[in-house]
Amino acid sequence: MNLSRLNLNLLPGLKALLDTQSVSKAAQMMCVTQSAMSRTLAQLREALNDPILVRKGNRIYLSEKALSLHEDVNRVVSQASSIFENQQFDIATTQRHFRIASGHIVLERILPEVLQKIWAVAPGLTFELQAINPAVDVATGKLDLSIGYMGVQEEGLSSFSLMKDRMCLILCENHPLAHEPFSQEALQSFSFIVQRDNMNLHQQGEINSFLQSVQVKTWSPSLSVSLALIKGTDCVFLAPASLSMFMEDLSGYVIRECPKSIPEVSFNIVWPEYWDLNRAHRWMREFIRDELLEHIQSKELDMFVNESEVVQEEERSLSS
Repeated sequence: MNLSRLNLNLLPGLKALLDTQSVSKAAQMMCVTQSAMSRTLAQLREALNDPILVRKGNRIYLSEKALSLHEDVNRVVSQASSIFENQQFDIATTQRHFRIASGHIVLERILPEVLQKIWAVAPGLTFELQAINPAVDVATGKLDLSIGYMGVQEEGLSSFSLMKDRMCLILCENHPLAHEPFSQEALQSFSFIVQRDNMNLHQQGEINSFLQSVQVKTWSPSLSVSLALIKGTDCVFLAPASLSMFMEDLSGYVIRECPKSIPEVSFNIVWPEYWDLNRAHRWMREFIRDELLEHIQSKELDMFVNESEVVQEEERSLSS
């Protein structure tokens, strides 16, 4: 194919359509009119010999070809833009929009302050925040950064490990098991509150194995709801040990080790690897990383990635 005959100006529009699955939302992202984006879609359909967007019932979906192109298009557009942006990079004037996902506690209690600090230095950076959802694949480019990713790292992702996390038990301070040694069998006499957490799906096999021996009273959507459910009761909350790091006040509760070992996992920041060399993305993710590390270390808990691991990760990042 003769590259000189290709209209490469269509690529940003294609990326916007693939990211949003919507002509109107893609137009907003590209800062053009909806009719202009419709013309772009028509040109893309002709160039790719594919509808790209298809209607099924009352919803719009990406075609099979569009789905297969998504990751490659994100990579090409991001790497191409980095070539030019990096030459004139100045964080004080850079304008960039980033989509970040994390768990509710980080979103509510940590990120607002972090983003305010970012805006003081980089007023041109804008953000879309969302709760982590397993249906949103970081590698496809639907997210630019995911905070709290756990489990096996997918192909096409880069990462930085913030800390180790493990499952534990949270009880009210007047619970019969709050201060005395107990066995796993003793837990069978009490009802459990369990959070449906999209961040620890990789642990689900071990968690389900543990839950088979106890009675689950309620499935909860968040840490704060779970704590409210066990308050003043003899219920037990199966929770991540990092709870004590993100909640400001745990007075009235006791944290106990889980008698059945559930493997600990790394609590990571992950991003599509095609962002590795983009200076704006690197500045943003390293700023957030440093703020999170400072917060974690201030809690003086035994969950940190050890110093040698941090150094190794930084060296890998610098060599990329």
